[in-house]
Amino acid sequence: MSIDLIEIFDDQNQLDQKSREFLLKAIENNNKPGFDYLEFKQALLRLKEMDMDPATAIKTAFTTATTVGLTREYLLESAGYYLSILKNEYEQFNHALNKQMEARVHSREKQKSTLEKKLDAINKKIEELKKEQETLKVKLEEMDADTHEARKKIEKTSERFGETLKAITERIEKDIDQIKSHLPEIS
Repeated sequence: MSIDLIEIFDDQNQLDQKSREFLLKAIENNNKPGFDYLEFKQALLRLKEMDMDPATAIKTAFTTATTVGLTREYLLESAGYYLSILKNEYEQFNHALNKQMEARVHSREKQKSTLEKKLDAINKKIEELKKEQETLKVKLEEMDADTHEARKKIEKTSERFGETLKAITERIEKDIDQIKSHLPEIS
């Protein structure tokens, strides 16, 4: 059975597409074999299409899934596993984001500081250095514009990723709460 992760986690198509594709690809690449949280979630979607209330849908899907060996513990463990995949992707994303911030923003800010000091020294020189002074002013303006644009782009990417991560995480956490609520532990 093919699992439609977009249907499971973004059925309203409201998440940032690039971030969603990245995160769902990670889940897909780490999909455990057999019937686990993802297959359970897809079965729930089919039952909800029949206007079944959430409690009944969870119980029905779980009862059916037990016939292929699914247990409450494994269902919760596999949901937690996918949360850990998302957490790992978030950590990798943050690492890459920090590298980009260093390469595209902080290093330019350091370059800007150096150029500003040089500009101050040039301002103290005589009139024949005016041409060099104007050249450096133009470079600073370009650098400010590049830095500002790079910062905006990185921050927007981070914001979209964060929103997508939050939305998917909240869906899984809500499912965990519903599973725990509607499938009490059996001693």
